[in-house]
Order: sequence, then structure tokens, then C-alpha cells
Amino acid sequence: MSHNSPDVVVTSVGASRQSAAPFAVLGALPGRARALLSSAPMRNQRNDEGPRTSLSLRARAAALALIGAALATGGCRGEPGGAPASSSAAPASASAAAPPPGAVGIPVAPDRVAKVMNPKGQPSYSGPTGTLKGHVRIKGDAPPDTGIAFPTGKCGEAAAAYGRLFRVGQDSALADALVTVVNYDGFVPEQDEAEKVTIHGCALSRRTIAASFGQRIEVSNLDPLESYMPFLDGAPMRAVMVAVPKGSPVKLYAQEPGHYLIRDQLPKPFMVADVFVLKFSTHDVTDLDGEFEIRNIPVGKVLTSAFLPSINEDQKKEIEIKPGDNTLDFELSFDLGAWKAKKAKQAAPPSTPSSSSSAAPAEPGPKG
Repeated sequence: MSHNSPDVVVTSVGASRQSAAPFAVLGALPGRARALLSSAPMRNQRNDEGPRTSLSLRARAAALALIGAALATGGCRGEPGGAPASSSAAPASASAAAPPPGAVGIPVAPDRVAKVMNPKGQPSYSGPTGTLKGHVRIKGDAPPDTGIAFPTGKCGEAAAAYGRLFRVGQDSALADALVTVVNYDGFVPEQDEAEKVTIHGCALSRRTIAASFGQRIEVSNLDPLESYMPFLDGAPMRAVMVAVPKGSPVKLYAQEPGHYLIRDQLPKPFMVADVFVLKFSTHDVTDLDGEFEIRNIPVGKVLTSAFLPSINEDQKKEIEIKPGDNTLDFELSFDLGAWKAKKAKQAAPPSTPSSSSSAAPAEPGPKG
């Protein structure tokens, strides 16, 4: 097999053995991440676009906590796309004035992407913009060892990538933190059709991946000999693709916003990355130096957040974006004792009522 050969389809399957919906829809995601996925970037924006109504009311409440009361107020009535496409009452010029969706790199209709990314049907923002740069650092205890045994030889980078709960560099720099900007005026379209990730030494280049809805995820194999079979857990899968050494990237498609995982079909269970498919384009993930950069942010007051999925911790800050470069740093904290206690509580089996207490009527719970 040539190293420059395209991806190889190994097999086709009638139904995916993975869930057909992202984890956020299934309610398996921690509250902070659910809130992030429910965030809308624009002020006075309501979070309802049909298929996403399967998110719980609890998740919607968490979203308000993340992005502020400004997003809870007002509505977006009369949005383009609110009526069925076949409605004869719609004027002929409506389709010509369809809202821009931004870049679309997945096999779905552009108007479906537009309804998620630009539900108010706004034109692309053309006013003054700023760029937000900065660092994310972490204080507190060192990340604990994950206890994973890694293959020797060919998996030379796996231990560095997955050997600890999270990755910390020089000067407490925090890698793999998702940084987002929301609560601004205007629609900022996504510019790129694909979010690109690489694999080398049995390790993905990032443990957290952020994409705008409509982007595909391209996974390229940089290894000279080893092959991989990456897939998007949480998305329907009808074929298994092979990322051959130094070959064409495997293309993964998220069919709706949500939380997914990149995994490998081959026996490398440690090779996992969180994937957040968001409803807005203003986001980035920190590199090994803890650095991030988010461009094309409309000027004005915005809400920013830095979130580390592996410990479910975030920090939020408001900032006034001005034309040109803007700087903002974040600092998360990690308490090993508190983290262990939380994990133990989550792992504990649910308590069962005794036979004597089961006969008693249940006490009424708090209302509201």
C-alpha cells in the first residue's frame, strides 16, 4: 500500500454501534459543558431551533448561567426559515435573501447550517472587529497520573499526551482549554470548511477540539508506518475509514451541534479527544504553551470563557473588545482532594431504601 494512497474504507455497516446523537443531547455531559453548547453568540438570542429542543430544561438554565441574563431576554420572532420551505405564502424573493451560513464542509444543506449558526438571518458582520489573544494557566495541585499502560516503541507520544489528567507546560501553561467569546452584536460566519487535527506516535495533536457547526473534522496521520481508524463517537457511522501513514485525512462529520469524542477503532483506547461542535465561530483551543487567539470579534462588551473538559472547570470574564489586538489571560484551579472526592461520589452505587422505609409515603420535595 502506498503511503500516499487515499483513505481506505474498511467496511460498511447498516447502523452505527455508536450513539446516533452527540453526548450533550443524551444528557451525559457535565453542566458547564452543556451550558457552553447551549450558548448563543448574539445578544437577545433565543436558543431554540427545532432538533435541539431535546436538551433538558436544566441544561437551558445552565446556559443562562454561562452567557448571562442578556441572552435570556428578548426573542427572535419571524426568523428566516421559521416557515416550511414549501410554504406558498413565502415570497419568491425570500430564497434569494437567504441568510449566510458561513463555510459549510459537511454533507448537509447550507440553510440547515444557517438556521443554527445564524438563526436571526443577519448579514455577515462588517463593522470594526478585534482579536483576542492570551494565555490560560492553572494553579493548585499537579495533575494525577492516569494509570494507563501505553505500548512501547511506536506509541512514543502517547504517555506525554494521556499520561496525566491534563497537560501542563512551562509557567503553569494549560493545554487543551476551550476558549470562547459570546454575547456580541452581529453574525460572524465561519471562514474555514474544516478543523484539522493530526495523529503522531499514537496521540492526537489536541485533547480538546472545537469546531463550528458546518465544519468537518479532518484527521491526518503523520506517522511513517502506523495506521489508525479514527471515528466520531456520538455521530452516525456507516463506514470505517483508515488514516494511512502520511495519506489523505479522514473526514468526520457532525450532523448537529453537541459534544462528541474522537476515538480509534484499533486497540488504542487511550487515544481520545473531546470534540465540541458549537453554534458560533468565535472560539479557540489552547496549545502546549497555553496560548489562544480568536479573530473577527465585533467590538463592544463580550463574555469570554475558558473551559477544561477533563476537570469540568471554567472561568468567565467580561471584556470590552476594541479594534485591533486585545489581551486577556485566564487562570483555572485544580484541587486534587476535591476532585478525588467528586469522582468517588460519582462512582458510588445509588443508595436503596430499606424495606421499612419503602412502605412510608415519600416526603414532598421542594417546589420550583
